[in-house]
Amino acid sequence: MQEKLMSLTQASNLVTDNMLLAMGGNAMHRNPTLFSLALSQKQLKGLKLCGAAPGIATDILMPQSDTVYFGFLGFENEAGLASGMRKGMEGEGQVKAIEGS
Repeated sequence: MQEKLMSLTQASNLVTDNMLLAMGGNAMHRNPTLFSLALSQKQLKGLKLCGAAPGIATDILMPQSDTVYFGFLGFENEAGLASGMRKGMEGEGQVKAIEGS
């Protein structure tokens, strides 16, 4: 049987430009944060991110993304909307926001 576990480096090496990544977690809980940090160290571009209520892991990848599909993207009531999201969608406008509840 083929081994199903791999290192963080091996997993992050599977991701290439323009891929669609479904991000798990919910706002500030159960996010693949270390995976996103590993991806942020790579020179990726054009990522499409998808999640019901993505949080910090998605926000980390905002500079490498061009499209985000989400229901709510933020840091719960206490911390508000994600700063990377706001910068990418409002200020610089390089990220296309596709909201669907």
